[in-house]
Amino acid sequence: MNGKTFEFHGTPGGYFVVFLVTLISAYIPLFGWAFGMNYSWEWIADNSTINGKKVKFTATFGETLKFLFVNMLLLIVTLGIYSFWFVPKQYRYIADHTEFADKQA
Repeated sequence: MNGKTFEFHGTPGGYFVVFLVTLISAYIPLFGWAFGMNYSWEWIADNSTINGKKVKFTATFGETLKFLFVNMLLLIVTLGIYSFWFVPKQYRYIADHTEFADKQA
């Protein structure tokens, strides 16, 4: 460990694959968006360490699909005004579903 609290070890080649997969899945409304969100955040977590410990993204596809469905409805109903609540809520969702990989039960 080199004294850094948070480290990211992703590579350009790994990101290129994530980019292509999420770009293609973005053309499938809601289902593709949920898949792309999970896929990209799993890659980020798999390539990250906090105080030398690996982390993982734990949200399932179904959880992410439900999260996006509810929030997309709110965005549509409010004509986009809900985006000021959605963006912080999305970051909270990601943080709430990220934990240490070796976490004991």
